[in-house]
Amino acid sequence: MITATDLRLPSSPLPFLGLLASILTWLFIRWPIQQKSQPQKIEEKAEEPFVTPLPNSQSADHDSISPKLYRPFRHGPNFITMGIRKLNWDNWIEMDSYFLRYHDMKASELKKDFKEHVKYVDNAVTRDACFELNEELVRYLVHRYPNIYRLEGGKVHNSLTGEEFSFPAATPDEALATSALLVQDDLVIMVKNDDGEYHLDAAAVCLPGFWRLKEKFRMSLDTLHFEAGVPHYAAKLQKAMNKFFQKLTPDKPVERNNFFIQLDDGLHWSHRMGEQSGSEVASGATANSKGLSVQEIHFRSERQTLRRLPRSKVIVFTIRTYFEPVTKLAQEPHVPGRLAEAFRSWDETVSFYKGKSHWDKILLPYLDEQDQLQRQNGIMEKDEEGDFPY
Repeated sequence: MITATDLRLPSSPLPFLGLLASILTWLFIRWPIQQKSQPQKIEEKAEEPFVTPLPNSQSADHDSISPKLYRPFRHGPNFITMGIRKLNWDNWIEMDSYFLRYHDMKASELKKDFKEHVKYVDNAVTRDACFELNEELVRYLVHRYPNIYRLEGGKVHNSLTGEEFSFPAATPDEALATSALLVQDDLVIMVKNDDGEYHLDAAAVCLPGFWRLKEKFRMSLDTLHFEAGVPHYAAKLQKAMNKFFQKLTPDKPVERNNFFIQLDDGLHWSHRMGEQSGSEVASGATANSKGLSVQEIHFRSERQTLRRLPRSKVIVFTIRTYFEPVTKLAQEPHVPGRLAEAFRSWDETVSFYKGKSHWDKILLPYLDEQDQLQRQNGIMEKDEEGDFPY
């Protein structure tokens, strides 16, 4: 049995105190090292999935909404750039008094040859992207234009056309075709493939004007531009565009505009480019301008939006075409002079790509004449030009 007398302190306290001091010193020195070597546990908050914001309601009758006057050309040099700008969610899809004209032409094209206008790669990512695009469009349209679209009884109803579309769609091509008929835009889905590049892997394209979907289907972003002969692509656009595609996030949609001169009034297809069912690649450089008059020439402007879909992570292009005779365009204050100035600033590469030699001897004198008339009539003083380029 151990007694209290067995627990005796050393006769002298110095050895004990020395030992205690040594232990405390060691702990003092060691403690910060231990603290530093222990990784700090930080609680990571799970990232919330992005949900597309709902747009504000547009209650105006579509018949009262005139098509936007996009005029993407400036005084002086018109440089080759991506020309992107931030997109307001309310304006993802524009609707105006031309809706029925566009819709009926799309419906006619789909009825004539569905497979020429609707295509998709049959894999899991692309199939999902087709459904997701349709879901995003329906969700947007019923909130943005509630007087026209409503979702009821498993169907999307369009009061302008009387159409009813099953929702959700049963197949990817149904989802694409339904989406195409709900809006005035053509729709293109770019999917990142195993090669690290984005490819045109799905689309519903009914109003391209001068290119065929079968020619572009499955092409990579770079190939699309090289095959089309886009001016200065390698030198001025390729690097920036590829970087942009890689970095684009679902919460930051953008829009851009471009324009072309078309030698006839074919919204869906320019017959002066060749037969729509033909196999020869259409080109402004090879257009048929025989017997061309200024009354036939049309100004074709595209408004494109680009956004990444949050679930499938693909990039969606909407391509809305604005199309009107140049004789109408030239009546707008300041426009004929500014447009002629833009044409004259093009270098040889851009001029060839745009087919300038087929129409410049007809269109430029006309624009100069209209510009001079505006100056003589004092229009330049009465009407401010507004900001470039829209």
